[in-house]
Amino acid sequence: MAFIGREDDLNQLEECFAARKAQLVFVYGRRRVGKTETLSHFSRGKETLFFAAQNATKEEQLESFSRLMFEAGAPGRDYLSRYPSWESALNELARLPEPRGGARRLVVFDEFPYLVKSDPSLPSVLQNLWDHTLRNANLMIVICGSAMSFIEKELLGEESPLYGRATGILKMLPLPYWDAVRFFPDYSCENKVLAYAMLGGIPRYLEEFDPDESIEANIKRHILRRISPLYSEVEFLLHEELRETAKYNSVIRAIALGATSLNEIATHAMMTNATVSSYLANLMELGIVEREFPVTAKLKERAKGARGLYQLSDNFFRFWYSFVFPYRSELERGDVDGVYERHVGPVLHDFAGKPFEALCREWVWRESIAGRLPFHAREVGRWWGRHDEIDVMAVDGSGAAAIMGECKFRNTPVDRSVLNLLRDRASRTGIDRRTYVLFSLGGFTQPLLDDAASSESDVRLVGVDELFD
Repeated sequence: MAFIGREDDLNQLEECFAARKAQLVFVYGRRRVGKTETLSHFSRGKETLFFAAQNATKEEQLESFSRLMFEAGAPGRDYLSRYPSWESALNELARLPEPRGGARRLVVFDEFPYLVKSDPSLPSVLQNLWDHTLRNANLMIVICGSAMSFIEKELLGEESPLYGRATGILKMLPLPYWDAVRFFPDYSCENKVLAYAMLGGIPRYLEEFDPDESIEANIKRHILRRISPLYSEVEFLLHEELRETAKYNSVIRAIALGATSLNEIATHAMMTNATVSSYLANLMELGIVEREFPVTAKLKERAKGARGLYQLSDNFFRFWYSFVFPYRSELERGDVDGVYERHVGPVLHDFAGKPFEALCREWVWRESIAGRLPFHAREVGRWWGRHDEIDVMAVDGSGAAAIMGECKFRNTPVDRSVLNLLRDRASRTGIDRRTYVLFSLGGFTQPLLDDAASSESDVRLVGVDELFD
């Protein structure tokens, strides 16, 4: 499959590569987000030393790196079988043969945390060599890793020897929906939303689906069957990253079932608030859970966290805990069709409702950046009060104007009653300058279309097709 998306990430990496000075760039993000594939794509046409670290001993890693260096023409190959230390190995980076035409050499250390795990002195070694040798070489060094908290705290934090040395820091995020759905070019807009609602923007998950098969066939074949990689993906990732996976299962399952506050999650998981809070912090570091605040919440409110709600930020985790985890006994016995027909198919559109709202919020961000809204949004998110909730809300820099939206992922046309309800809720937000946007899978009734077509209308109607324009 052709490489999809990441234009902005690649452009920023290219800018670093074209800079006059040597570069030390950190690229990190959660597992499966596509870091290695992006760096491989970026390295095409460049003189590249690409070292994929393994979870191995220091000696094994040095042996592998030595072979790579010697193949690239490092002087040490004339008198060494392998480098005795990382200091001697990294010092030779500046002595590699000059690429043709004086081009810059790219050096990528993929999964760098594995190297530090086997040799904790490595950041200090790299810092010393960077300060005295490597920063003057014609190199771009990329440090890549999936252990996000480790990179942020141990490599980029104030206590790290490498603090302040980075010339670029790129945190890779899941693909936006408009790139994610490019994996399914022939799907209808409705099925594109369904696929995104299940898989999110994680390239590794999107690649598993066959774009020539139906949504139903893909779910059965690539998620519900025991042999499929996605069937065991969640458990594999949790075991790779965390201990006490049974307790994490309880916390994630509670959120997937609709528990959003700390108290609700603790009650569902049958744990204390303090215990659940520590688990949630770890899950947020992994990019699986996020804490959400009303879009109008002030910094003080966010600091206290009283109104914050926890959501699964990973669509696939939400799907897996909704439809695989609860029915493992049936699936283990091969009842794939039965699980789909009883538990998945009938509620798939309902399940997609929340991801559809998130997709609509991404669309508002994109419209704002493109200058197609009444104002440039300072923030886009959700709003909720004691009894009201608004699916989409964008506020301007002053907080005095807002765009408020309602999302309906259903096959019936949206009518005036939905707009009236949105107006009623909006009146309790405390914002006076308001415009409205309605998102709908099933289109809109003619009276509502007539209202929106008026020159004085404060309503914009967005059908599902427009989301993918």
